[in-house]
Amino acid sequence: MEWLSIAKNLAVNRKQRIDCDCGKGKTLVVNHFPDKYSAYCFRCDYDEFEYKGDLTLKELAHIKELNEIAENYDEPIKLPEDFSDQIPQAGRLLLYRAGLSPSVWKEYGIGYSETYERIVLPVYDEAGDLVWLQQRAIHKQQKPKYIQPSSGRDSIVFRGHRSPDNLRTVITVEDIFSGIRVGKFADTFALLGTKLSDAQATLLSRYDRVVTWMDGDKAGISGASSIRKTMGLVVDVDNIQTTVDPKALSNQSIQEILRCKKII
Repeated sequence: MEWLSIAKNLAVNRKQRIDCDCGKGKTLVVNHFPDKYSAYCFRCDYDEFEYKGDLTLKELAHIKELNEIAENYDEPIKLPEDFSDQIPQAGRLLLYRAGLSPSVWKEYGIGYSETYERIVLPVYDEAGDLVWLQQRAIHKQQKPKYIQPSSGRDSIVFRGHRSPDNLRTVITVEDIFSGIRVGKFADTFALLGTKLSDAQATLLSRYDRVVTWMDGDKAGISGASSIRKTMGLVVDVDNIQTTVDPKALSNQSIQEILRCKKII
């Protein structure tokens, strides 16, 4: 494939526009990412990528540099100086896999930081003020998966849906992606982790019923159990457990599960 040979000759994190088979005009963007090569045409939506094998020494050094930057992350609660709504293909693919479309990125103010090479996930309050943010890695080798401010999270939840007149049932999930997906259909709090803080518990106590729907791994199952023990003292509690994370399910599957629990 012509685009692939061009991508392999590019430096890491570089891109080039070339002609696509759909017609003349340099509409095919070819990328060389640390872990893969990709091509996307803005005219015909041709979208291909190929994962690489072992990383070269140069690529490994680049990932190590990114991880060192992330390890020393200690920024205040503000958007990165290079925040942009222009998300590279590796980031777009991650968002698509989480079931999030470009219209959703715009709705929730999701963007990108080239310095960190991470998706930026802001959290705004009802007044529209930024109260928290996370940055999500886009490369498999990046560690940790999320970086965020070192203090102030205890009182923060990400709300994926707002029904001020309905305080009957709220669903708790772990992450913002799941909060957006489940929150499309019901009141949902993303706790930004698996542990429930006292401030978050106070917010949940306003509801009649709290339903945990955490990730299906060991940490998620343990966290869900702990949340139900805490909240079961003051409200009705229930649980949803799936083999995959909520964000990995289709809209139809999410709705079917919510109907079975009589949430919608």
